[in-house]
Amino acid sequence: TLGTFDISSNAYYSNYETNRHKKFLVNNLNWTPFSKITKNGFINTLEGMIRNTNYDTKNTTEYKDEATVNELQGVLSHKTSLPMKKENNKYSKIFSPNFMLRYSPGHMRNIKSDKIMLNYSNIYALNKTAEVEDGLSAILGIDYNINEKNGGIETEKLSLSLGQVFSNEENSDMPSQSSLDQKSSDVVGIINYNFSKIGKIDYQFALDHNLNDFNYNDISTILNFGKVQFNLDYLEQQKHIGEEHYASAGLTLNFNDQNKLSFETKKNFKTDSTELYDLSYQYGIDCLTAGILYRREFYQDVDDLEPKDSLMFTITFVPFGDVKTPYIKQ
Repeated sequence: TLGTFDISSNAYYSNYETNRHKKFLVNNLNWTPFSKITKNGFINTLEGMIRNTNYDTKNTTEYKDEATVNELQGVLSHKTSLPMKKENNKYSKIFSPNFMLRYSPGHMRNIKSDKIMLNYSNIYALNKTAEVEDGLSAILGIDYNINEKNGGIETEKLSLSLGQVFSNEENSDMPSQSSLDQKSSDVVGIINYNFSKIGKIDYQFALDHNLNDFNYNDISTILNFGKVQFNLDYLEQQKHIGEEHYASAGLTLNFNDQNKLSFETKKNFKTDSTELYDLSYQYGIDCLTAGILYRREFYQDVDDLEPKDSLMFTITFVPFGDVKTPYIKQ
C-alpha cells in the first residue's frame, strides 16, 4: 500500500503600514506511508511533502516584490527505530534508539530573525519551522520509559527522551535561537517523572553541543491534593536561546465542580524582583465558563516604580469561543 495522502491549502492576506501588503496561497501535499517492521524488530517510517507557494507582495523586504511568485519545494525523511523491552512483575522498561535522515533540495527563505526554538517535541518533525528547511541532516536520539504495573494496568513512572540534529553544512538562513544554523545543534530533551499519584515533575532542557553548558532549563511541578492544587515553574535561558530567568508558583482551590479560586505569583531573577500577583475566580458549567482576574504588576520598566492594579472579566461559551474585557487599570 502507498499509505495516506493529505492535501491542504492555506490562504493569507495582510495589509499593514498603509502601503505594504502580503497575499499568500500555500498548497501542501503530505505523504505518510505505513511503517514497516523488519524481522529484526526495526521500525522504518518514510514521510514526504511537496509544497506549492504562490504569493504577491508589495513594499516588503523579505519577499520578492514583483509579479505573482510561484515556488515549489519538497522534503523527504526516513526514520528508523529499534524499541527493546524488558519487564518483570512490577515494571516494564522500553529503550529505543532512533535515527532519522532528512533531505530537502533547493533554497529556503531567510528566517534568521524569527523566534524559533528546537525542542524534543519537534526534533523529528518534517519541518521544524513554517518554512521548508533546506539541506541534508541527520537526527540521533533515544527514548527510555519505565512503566509501573498495577493489577494488569501499566502507568508511566519515568520517561526520558533526548536528541541532536547534525547538518551537512551550516545554514545562516536559520535562526540562531534554534541552534539549527550550526552543523551540530543543541542536545534537547525532556524528562517526566510521576513520583506519586498526586504529583509529577516535567523537565525540558537544551544542552550546548559542547556538552558543557545548559542553554535552556524548564522545570514544572504539579501537586494535586483533590480540592487543592499546587504548581511551581522555573525557567532559565542563556546564550543564543534568550535571557529569561524566572520562577512562578500557583495555588488553586476547587470548592466544587463549578467554582475555583486561583492565586499565582512570578519572580524575575534577572531583576531580583516580583513581577506580578494574580488572583482569579472562575465559575464553569458544561457550556459556559465565567471568571474575574485581579492582577498587580511591579516594575514594568525603570521609569515605572509604582505597582499597577488591573481587573479583567472573561466569559467562554463552549464550543464557540471566549469574550474578554480589556484590563481595567487603576
